[in-house]
Amino acid sequence: MSDLLQMAILAVVQGLTEFLPVSSSGHLALGKAILGFDALEGLGVEVLLHGGTVVAVLLYYRRFIAETCMGLWRREAEAWRFALAVLISMIPAVTLGLLFEDELEWAATSPLFVCGALCFTGCLLLATRLWGRDALNREVSPLRAFLMGVAQAVAMLPGVSRSGSTIAMSRFLGIGTDKAAAFSFLMVVPVIIGGNGLYLFRALANPDEPSPFAGMTWSMGLVGFGLSAIVGYLSVAWMVKLLGRHGFWRFGFYCLVVGLGGGAYLLLR
Repeated sequence: MSDLLQMAILAVVQGLTEFLPVSSSGHLALGKAILGFDALEGLGVEVLLHGGTVVAVLLYYRRFIAETCMGLWRREAEAWRFALAVLISMIPAVTLGLLFEDELEWAATSPLFVCGALCFTGCLLLATRLWGRDALNREVSPLRAFLMGVAQAVAMLPGVSRSGSTIAMSRFLGIGTDKAAAFSFLMVVPVIIGGNGLYLFRALANPDEPSPFAGMTWSMGLVGFGLSAIVGYLSVAWMVKLLGRHGFWRFGFYCLVVGLGGGAYLLLR
């Protein structure tokens, strides 16, 4: 299989799974391990594909973002509350990332760990069916933003879904569906940009180290970035509709099947 086709497959997987509650990092790790995509090892691929999905969510919420920015300029209280909530939500993920960077990198290289984390995600999603409190329609207060940030920090473990964890937390806290979706998808943007930016800065600051994009052609980069952005945009739109129909928890069965099936395959192959 050509490197370009491998990149296209991973881009579609990333775009589909970044915003659906099934863990994009887990699917990328399992996809590489099971399909044998040795040519696309390294964090450079993840940086590129995550960049595409960041563009997707920015495009989908472009009007909301523009209105929020105008509200900040006009010093509107609601806009400043939202911005403050996003900043507060970043604290747990930034702290965990700085303190346990090596452990997180190790987890990303262990497909069996990913399978176990997918099973955890499945159980978490199914739990929202029993203990979800969406009808309360609460606002994203600073405390609730911090708790959603804790959920996002846990989701830094590969195999734990970022959107699944944050939206599940919002259900447990009784935050309204539309508010939970917008906040969950937008709170991840500064974390991804900051994390990928820090990774690229370190790579460029150490010219003696191999480039994270070594072996990647311009065509591979454009295909990967473009496909992940397009598929990611469609994935966000689909996920928002699913949340409105309260079908979110059913993805738990999928995560359990993939986690258990993938673990069995890796142990028995």
